Amino acid sequence: MANREETQDYDDERWEERTLSLLHESKIDQQLSPEMKVKSGKKKKNALKRMGRPMVIPGVILELRDEVLRESALRCLSNFLLEKRVDDPENYYRTGYLLFHSCGTMTILLQELLTAFSKMVDETLNVRSAKRLANVLTLLQCIAANNETRQKFADSNVPNFLMPIIKFKSPLEVFQNVRAIALSVFGILCQAREGPIIKWAIENNVLELCQCSMEFGNELSKVVGMHILEAILQDESGLSYICSPACSQLLEGLMKAWEQLLFIEVLSAENQDLSPRLLFHIIRCYVLLCNELRGFKVVLKRFPLPFINGSFCEITEEFPIIGSLLQQLLVSIGKETEVGERE
Repeated sequence: MANREETQDYDDERWEERTLSLLHESKIDQQLSPEMKVKSGKKKKNALKRMGRPMVIPGVILELRDEVLRESALRCLSNFLLEKRVDDPENYYRTGYLLFHSCGTMTILLQELLTAFSKMVDETLNVRSAKRLANVLTLLQCIAANNETRQKFADSNVPNFLMPIIKFKSPLEVFQNVRAIALSVFGILCQAREGPIIKWAIENNVLELCQCSMEFGNELSKVVGMHILEAILQDESGLSYICSPACSQLLEGLMKAWEQLLFIEVLSAENQDLSPRLLFHIIRCYVLLCNELRGFKVVLKRFPLPFINGSFCEITEEFPIIGSLLQQLLVSIGKETEVGERE
């Protein structure tokens, strides 16, 4: 009975609010996902109800040192952060600062990551363990979001321990959403497009994580991965790196991943199951690549046929913002006339 209740509670988690909502440029995803708007409204009501509970954050952080109290403390801190990040950002960022600088806390969180990964490898990761891991990741999101701890957090190499978790393929269905939360930590780090962080992301193979998320992640993981990729592409040094001759294999892999996603999107469109926001981000990545000469040439050489053969006519009519972005891409590479001729 306990396991069934635990599973139900986990199914009710609003994963998108724990991932995409923390990314600055995610408003477009809300516009392209009506379901997300409904969830957001429900979350607010529940959050306000829980906010009545008094919490002394430093005391709860200290409880992390006690293995008996740790799981409960992680849950309390995670719930607190989910409630405060919008309504009380000052306390949200303050908590991130306290978590990073309090004695032994980062070591404890790292220990939690290693324990979770050990269970993943041993195939003993259950719903309860996955939820505990999600709570740990929520704390790391908060640390990544704080301007005073972001660079120190990256330099500590703690985010690197999330990489095997993201790359791991678990039979547990809910783990796909845990992967998305882990990815969002990198998304939060990169979203400010700070030069040192982008350089750190490139040097630590974060681009490879984005590619992995596109290849075997669920839709949420794919979208979060695309956000990270876009943040790097919007940085001049990041764009130059991806388009450099030395990274031909990386760019080739990304192009193949996008082409595969587009193929799936075409099939999904036929079955009325297309992901508008994923299509938007794919188009946007092509647009960003065109800002660099070599990237422009690669896009021109491997321009996807579905963009000009009318495969996405219905979706561009339903979502004008996607149509506008696609038109921008077509104009950038001189393909708008081909669309007119095909029509």
